[in-house]
Amino acid sequence: MKKILTLIISALVISGSSAFAWVGGPWSNNSYSQTTTGTYQAVMYMTNGVGLARFSDDTTSAFSQVNSSVIFHQGTVYVGQCFGTADRTSGEGSGSVIGVINAASAQPVLDGEVAPFVTGSFNCKITTDAPIMRFFGQTAGNPIDGTPLNREDTTKDCILYFSDGSEVALTVFGAQISYTIVAVAAG
Repeated sequence: MKKILTLIISALVISGSSAFAWVGGPWSNNSYSQTTTGTYQAVMYMTNGVGLARFSDDTTSAFSQVNSSVIFHQGTVYVGQCFGTADRTSGEGSGSVIGVINAASAQPVLDGEVAPFVTGSFNCKITTDAPIMRFFGQTAGNPIDGTPLNREDTTKDCILYFSDGSEVALTVFGAQISYTIVAVAAG
């Protein structure tokens, strides 16, 4: 009887105690990495399109291989670059990730014609800092054609400007996917 009672009490004591672990091991200062160096990826949603971007805020030789973007909008594919940076100094909820996009149409054009192009930017707030830094940014747009609704202050928005003069509001979701630069294999 004593053995059974001891076994039951031991099970109750063990199941009721909590365990503690250090984040990142004993040399991490019990915190997640707060570095901004690394590779970031973003997905951009817009009326009649979608876009993808990858960038690094590092300036080493692999810098130009990582920074790329592709935008699909109204049947046209735009391929180009995305440059960006992250600022965690303000902390979760108030830090920011800023990106700039410059892409040209990947479709063939006739002699003498200029290929359609798109430029734009996004300014996102850091929504989650650990274990993976994530960011989000949005500009309100007209649901029919996607034109930005708040034209007074377009400097801090998520907007694409197309060569035909149109503007499209963006919703951007992204994350820091690596603390190092993810190299792109040469094809």
